[in-house]
Amino acid sequence: MEKLFKLLVGSLLTLSISTSLQAQEIEDFLAKYTSENGSGYMQPFANAFGANLNSGFFHNAYIPKQGFRLQLGLVTTMALIKDEDKVFSATTDDFFTPEQTVTAPTIFGSTEGVSVNGEGGTVYNFPGGLSVDLLPLAVPQVTVGGLFGTEVLVRFFAADIGEDVGQLNLLGLGIRHSIDQYLPETFPVSLAVAYYWQTLSLENFVDNNTSFIAAQVSYRKGPLILYGGPGYESSSMEIEYTFESGDSTEDIVLDLDSNNSLRFTAGLALQLGPLYINTDYNIGNQNILSAGLGFTFGKNKKDLSFE
Repeated sequence: MEKLFKLLVGSLLTLSISTSLQAQEIEDFLAKYTSENGSGYMQPFANAFGANLNSGFFHNAYIPKQGFRLQLGLVTTMALIKDEDKVFSATTDDFFTPEQTVTAPTIFGSTEGVSVNGEGGTVYNFPGGLSVDLLPLAVPQVTVGGLFGTEVLVRFFAADIGEDVGQLNLLGLGIRHSIDQYLPETFPVSLAVAYYWQTLSLENFVDNNTSFIAAQVSYRKGPLILYGGPGYESSSMEIEYTFESGDSTEDIVLDLDSNNSLRFTAGLALQLGPLYINTDYNIGNQNILSAGLGFTFGKNKKDLSFE
């Protein structure tokens, strides 16, 4: 479980996730859970992490029909953890009698665990969580476009966490296409459709895959850009760890599909020459606050000539 602990904490820190995930006993927490309880314990993390990755892709729906454009940026996202994601219904394992079901902390829940008494003076301990309200993430991204109103996005990050854990890899690819190029030039807003896919892995311990399809709209006046739109996302995470019970151990694999689906984005950006700054709020099963900072090189015309 030391490897899983380093995975969760080390990979999060390497990706600039908040050091609020500092608890030193997370490896012991999961080691006490079978797959069913382990899934309930870690599901909110899979939901929040996947939603974080599926955020911050754009700050303007405008795409040049022709002409080179390059955008280099850093995206920061923050999952806002709801109270209902801090607890789950946990059940004692088969070896403990009588069977009991309790409300126990998830990985985001209280640091105080829950204990129940069994036959013969036995005690079953459900471990606590990390008492986390926010889960931040930061990733770099590059966008290149301007050919037939189409552009591509790339996110990439790689780091060696250490010989005990191994290589962390993040790859994200996206494509979007301008819709307003087929409309009259006087059409007041920019429109685009987009698809994004990402994968994050840490050797044989965690695999996370996400996808996001969206409709995007923006309206620009001078340096200010209002943007947003609906989207549909999916995310899955696989976590491997070892369950420990007395002298016996069992390898556990958690397959966690996020409960995220529809979401709506609303944001505001400021374009000052090549520099842009933006922030947006994403409303869905998992709410996300996002902000970005970067530079645009090449063709960067406005939606309409307001200057």
